[in-house]
Amino acid sequence: MTYELIRIEKFIREYVQEEEKVVIPVSGGLDSDVVARLCHRVLGKNGIHLFTVEQTHMDRKFLKNVKNLGADLGVSPAVICPGEMNVQLIRTLQKGDPDVGFQPDSLLDPARANCSLRSAFLSTYQDKGFLVAANSNLSEIQLGFYMPFGDNLGHFKPIAHLYKSEVRILAGLLGTRREVIEQEPSAGFWEGEEDLEDLAFWLYNGGPVSGGKVFSDQECEKVMELKAELTQFKVDTCLEMLSEKRPDKEITETTGLSCETVCAIRNTVERSAKTKNRVLLSRMERR
Repeated sequence: MTYELIRIEKFIREYVQEEEKVVIPVSGGLDSDVVARLCHRVLGKNGIHLFTVEQTHMDRKFLKNVKNLGADLGVSPAVICPGEMNVQLIRTLQKGDPDVGFQPDSLLDPARANCSLRSAFLSTYQDKGFLVAANSNLSEIQLGFYMPFGDNLGHFKPIAHLYKSEVRILAGLLGTRREVIEQEPSAGFWEGEEDLEDLAFWLYNGGPVSGGKVFSDQECEKVMELKAELTQFKVDTCLEMLSEKRPDKEITETTGLSCETVCAIRNTVERSAKTKNRVLLSRMERR
């Protein structure tokens, strides 16, 4: 992983030109912590700008993590407080386009609108001359565990080639605080949210869960059984072996995941390839 660190630093150094400054949206989670530390190593504290979005129902530990990150890097992160803008956005969309099914009183639509608002924040920072560093990792990308026009946006992506488990190893080399490395991955949209639980709902559902979807108590029990089977390392190993087109039996034996779970992960990856991982800004060339 030391060699990988050198490669990433070279990538950043070659992409960011002299006098350019990079803005990094930091969440208090592992990925943004790592990206911020990587950019800081290459560009110094004067070459980066950090901001975080204080969401209404987020766990307060994430704000503490952001503060600690800023102290470690000698940078003062800006704190953006959008209040109920995410709910207001969904209400506005519901009013203007009622047939689509926007639901401001649901859990998921307002939560995902936080990512949509992030797009607006990043676009405005870019308009002020900043380059945007994106925080997506390979696990999220292959699973489609992101919003193409939300948290996946950026001029460059320093860790998009690394699985989450590899990002955690890299974090140890960079000096990421132990509490950040050891905490359960989470988008932080509400207190107690965990990525593996969200993923379990996706796998049970056969793909991303729509904002209006309601699960019965019996379905939730099955989802929790599925979650108990998952670890980040098992998921990442499965993703890597799927990308290598290894047979299901070998993946099951290697990861300890059931055949049904391996199949569900494959289906999610294949569906995400169509719905999430399409080439953006596709265009025709002049003849």
